Amino acid sequence: MKRRLEGTSAECEQVAALLGQTFEVVSVSDPYPNRGRSRLIRVYVEARLDPERTPPGTTESPRQRGTLYRADRELSGP
Repeated sequence: MKRRLEGTSAECEQVAALLGQTFEVVSVSDPYPNRGRSRLIRVYVEARLDPERTPPGTTESPRQRGTLYRADRELSGP
């Protein structure tokens, strides 16, 4: 699974470490500055489920469907 973290440098470091408590973190990219005058950065994290760290029963749960909403109309789900 690949995730993009966006925030301050400290926030991204903290969240990447927290992800390591549940997932096997395969790689964390170097920080990329956001465009424009933003003070935030982006970090890309690649992780896998780690059966030893994942609570029992969470890997085989049925996929929950949701409904996506846009300000002006309801969108059909995937």
